[in-house]
Amino acid sequence: MWGAIIGDLAGSVYEYDQTKHFTKLNPTELIRAKSFYSDDTILTIAILDAILNNKDYEYYLKKYTKDFLTYKPDFIPYFKSPFSPSFVKWALANEKGTSIGNGAMMRISAV
Repeated sequence: MWGAIIGDLAGSVYEYDQTKHFTKLNPTELIRAKSFYSDDTILTIAILDAILNNKDYEYYLKKYTKDFLTYKPDFIPYFKSPFSPSFVKWALANEKGTSIGNGAMMRISAV
């Protein structure tokens, strides 16, 4: 769990094209002042919560998505939402869904 969360924080400022240039990484500064947690940390903790409480994964994934829907770190530029539009649509719906991405592998550390 710690490795996944620390990795998420360390990589957050490099997510997609949020920065236009890269500098040499300093191993003593892996987590920078503007680092933030992403949907990966949020949903990994949701999975952990479901496991610890012996509850349904889908319920907790949807719950955490709704709880953090307006989360926006102090990092410019940042995505409009911490979650993809299709994931939000699934989380807000009352229907079962299937994954089309790498989310399960991103959140496996809780298991």
